[in-house]
Amino acid sequence: MSAPASAASWSEYWAATKNYASGKWNDAAVYVSGLFAKKDGDSQTGTSSQSGDNLPKAVAENWGKLTNTLSDTLTLRDKQETLPKSSWLPFREDQKSNGQKINALLDQAVSILVNGDAAEVRKNAGGLKNRIAKQRAELDELRNRRITAPENSRIPWKQTKAKIDDRMAGLQEEIADNEEALNAINSKLADALKEIGLELDASQTDILLNSVTGDDLMNNAVVFSNVKIVVEKLEDLAQNDTNTLETTKRYTGMYLVLNDLLLHTQEDLVRKIDEEYKPQLKAIMTEAEAIRKDAITKSNQNAYTKDQRRGFAANAQSNALTIQVANLYIDLLDTQKSGTLESIKSLKLNRDLAENTYKTVRSSAELRGLIRTGLKVFDTLETLKMPELKIFESGTMRLEFEEINRRLKQ
Repeated sequence: MSAPASAASWSEYWAATKNYASGKWNDAAVYVSGLFAKKDGDSQTGTSSQSGDNLPKAVAENWGKLTNTLSDTLTLRDKQETLPKSSWLPFREDQKSNGQKINALLDQAVSILVNGDAAEVRKNAGGLKNRIAKQRAELDELRNRRITAPENSRIPWKQTKAKIDDRMAGLQEEIADNEEALNAINSKLADALKEIGLELDASQTDILLNSVTGDDLMNNAVVFSNVKIVVEKLEDLAQNDTNTLETTKRYTGMYLVLNDLLLHTQEDLVRKIDEEYKPQLKAIMTEAEAIRKDAITKSNQNAYTKDQRRGFAANAQSNALTIQVANLYIDLLDTQKSGTLESIKSLKLNRDLAENTYKTVRSSAELRGLIRTGLKVFDTLETLKMPELKIFESGTMRLEFEEINRRLKQ
């Protein structure tokens, strides 16, 4: 369309320009709307409108909060492109401060998406473990109190040996019941994980329940599963849109932010492994090695009695076991980190496509094809690749593993 030759034709040119622009907008809107419309041959599974009804209860109840959080994150994400990398001026926003706001919003979204049956089972297991620990602590306290307790007392509230014995017997029964319930958690957890497409054997489930990364791995698996369902719901909503490219842009942007969210959770796990768990394990190993060397030295000194030297030798073996289990634990973390990095690599590739498409949607976009492609990527990713590591070769090793795990969680 060329400019008018004279000023008199400006009004006609302006009217023609408006009609031309309006026509192009409508053409684009109809085109994108057609992408969302279900074709006769479309499958009714996977990304059908029915799939959106499968939202977990907690996610469905907080749907408005979730979508608002995703939209707010998208706004900050767009803003990031215009901000300086850093600013020395106080109260002046830069990419770092804006990035912190984005991460805070992603954490809010994760807190909604982390709800599910598997997470609930894991929570129940944690509750049982805490209860058993408290009961064992009480049992130990009663054993000590029994030493000075009287045989009989006329004071009703005074604890006698008989009363303490009764309470101890009751506690032992309660502990046995709770341990039995905790053992049953394994099969429940395996079933719950199978529901979200993750099949683990008994030993892998055991590691998931007992390792320091168990909560992170569990949360990532649940979030990953829920994001897939949310993406399907967004596609369903996009299909119901008719002519509004702005709405299309919003859904595409939400999809992009969900990709960011998955990367956020995966990268946070890698950070914890590198900056928290492995340094703590190495500190435990350093301490154990120093004690082991000291014990070996003293076990060979004649100044100590034979029994004392035997005790030092036993301590040296115990610390050697601690080092062995800690090394196995580091191998476990390295394997989990390796699998997570593979997921991150695939997620980044998909995020790059989502980001490019979101920017393209400022004109128009193939949201339907984008989401279908993304869901295929989700289906092929292994978010939790548990190692074939058998660290519980004996009951003693398991106890040592649990002790190291307790120290890591302090």
